Amino acid sequence: MNKKILWSTLFLLTIAITYSAISEEKFNLTQIDSLRKAINNTKGLDRISAQLKLSLLIVGNDSHESKNLANSALLAAKTANHKSLEMQAYFTLGRINQALELKDISLAYLDTSLTISEAIHDNWYKGEILFRKGVIKHSLNEDIIALENFNASIQSCRLSNNFKVMGSSYSMMGTIFRVNGLYDRSIEYIINSKLNYEKAGFTEGKAWAAYLLGRIYADLKLSQKALEYFREALEIYSQMATIDGNQSGVAICYSQIGLLNLEAGNFKEAYKDIDFTLKTYSASKEKYGLSNAYKNLGMIDYAVGEYKLAETHLNESFKIKKEVDDFLGLPSVYEYLGLSLIEQGQKEDGFNKLQLALNLAKSNNQKSIQLNIYSKLTKVYLKMNDLENAVNCQKKQIEIQDSLLSGDADIKMEQLQAIYEIDKKNGLILELEKQNEINSLIIKQHRTSQLIMIIGIFIAILISILIYWFYTKMRHKNLELKETNAAKDKFFAIIAHDLRGPTVNLAAFLGHLNDTFNELSPNELKKILSSLHKSAENVSVLLENLLIWGQSQLNKIEFNPSELKLTDVIQNSTKGLIQSADNKQINVSFELNDEIFVKADLNMIQTIVRNLLSNAIKFTHRGGSVIIKSEITNLNKATVSITDNGVGIEKSSLVKIFDITNTLHTPGTENELSTGLGLILVKDFIEKNNGTITIDSQKGKGTVVSFTLPTTLKH
Repeated sequence: MNKKILWSTLFLLTIAITYSAISEEKFNLTQIDSLRKAINNTKGLDRISAQLKLSLLIVGNDSHESKNLANSALLAAKTANHKSLEMQAYFTLGRINQALELKDISLAYLDTSLTISEAIHDNWYKGEILFRKGVIKHSLNEDIIALENFNASIQSCRLSNNFKVMGSSYSMMGTIFRVNGLYDRSIEYIINSKLNYEKAGFTEGKAWAAYLLGRIYADLKLSQKALEYFREALEIYSQMATIDGNQSGVAICYSQIGLLNLEAGNFKEAYKDIDFTLKTYSASKEKYGLSNAYKNLGMIDYAVGEYKLAETHLNESFKIKKEVDDFLGLPSVYEYLGLSLIEQGQKEDGFNKLQLALNLAKSNNQKSIQLNIYSKLTKVYLKMNDLENAVNCQKKQIEIQDSLLSGDADIKMEQLQAIYEIDKKNGLILELEKQNEINSLIIKQHRTSQLIMIIGIFIAILISILIYWFYTKMRHKNLELKETNAAKDKFFAIIAHDLRGPTVNLAAFLGHLNDTFNELSPNELKKILSSLHKSAENVSVLLENLLIWGQSQLNKIEFNPSELKLTDVIQNSTKGLIQSADNKQINVSFELNDEIFVKADLNMIQTIVRNLLSNAIKFTHRGGSVIIKSEITNLNKATVSITDNGVGIEKSSLVKIFDITNTLHTPGTENELSTGLGLILVKDFIEKNNGTITIDSQKGKGTVVSFTLPTTLKH
């Protein structure tokens, strides 16, 4: 198959892929303004870089300024002896001249840029340069050299992970293989192109690769497979169109899908597809696409027998193709125009048009179109019972097929051998790379296995530690549960015994009082009322302590520390107990440091002081004394001590004094109720306030209870 046969496809490829790969930035006024400001406001290397970027952006609008910017950047890069920027400047000049169709000059600049890139080992730019050299060589019909450049570009891009340009190189090689009928290799290269575009995140390239695969399978007459790839490309192009509004990619897909439907005889669907392309190209005023849309409509009209309408559409296509100088597209238009005229009875004009189609196809060396025309002519002559001309047309078909099979194409057998050598070399490199990857994976696997073993041992140790930790926690929890159960038992014991006793006494005294009230003297009545008052007080104290202790155990009491003046707290806390001390003729004295400030919870401190003073009064004999003292013991601690000369505590009892499970407790000097719950509550509250409590006592001599609190700055 000849490369000129599918020149229109290569034209689309050059526009859609090559240009996309060559120019990474789209023309953008905001970008241009930003770069112009950068050139005016910066110096040195940044200014050179901005000049090169601006040069490429404006080449389509002002080639003269574009060249001046690039030449100025080149001179500045040489002056600065900056090889990388010098390479980029030559590369930019190559791209500018390529855009201006000055191919020889472009190649000269690219060759200089390539030499510098090799000297500084810049594989990224080397891959870019080789790709663009390949594109120019391909446009000059030097496909063997083009293939060598694309192949070298792929190797450099691999080393620099330049997946986008690698995808473009694979795409161009696949297209050249396709044009020359090497479909198996073409499919392989286009798939590689697609994979690299995916790695680069280049959505447009991925869509184009899918479109090319569809064209290959369409050439192979594998319509279903071709349709799958056209639909994949269509889906991507449609998503892109929702963002940028460009429907060109969508249109080329619908055009090919329409031709597949035409070939399958689905004329209604084919017409819908091609009509969509007509509307799209009309809206965008793309004449090349518009001419093809009219041509395709004419082919459908001819297939369904609408010969007059076909003639109208084909004439419109002919007119536009003449405007855009699309001589490669004219043979097909003449072909179907001639066939439509013959079907309308205008045989002379029809055969003249077919002859024009043949002449153009021959001058363009478009052998596939020649084959198609001779095939159509054979059918026409057979329909006219002109067997002689029908046989002659068949002979022409055989001659063309023989010429194709004998290698009468632009790339001859010896050139195809060179292609195979390049392909073989590329395949060998791929195999070596795969083997290196396999070896690397084996090494990584060994390292991974070792790492897994180490991690496994570490996890085993960690699990053992966790098991031991959970075991310890469980033991601790069990002990806490035992203590909690014991506390619960003590709690209920207090309720059952200590609370029950006073309430029973109250009930008994009240019953006795009720029965004998009229018989009692005032003194007897006063004694009974005094006993009732003491019992009620004991019950009240006990209930208050039980309630507070229960709330504390359930964490229902909020801890709200604030700065407190210790003297004020102590004095306010003891007011209600002074009367009890007076009743027992006990002297309560204060030795307070008036300048101590502590950080503590007010309610808790008041409860602590009340309980400790209440105990001191309770266990001091009538006529005794209690001293409440506060002092600074160090920079951060204040100590409060309550000293009495009461009954004291035995050493053996001191170790159990804060144990709620302790069932032994001593009544006060005048049989006041004692449960031990107050001291437990005191210890709990002191610890919540970051303090400590100590008790020093001698049996028969008295007791000193001291606790500490954290201080704040003195005022």
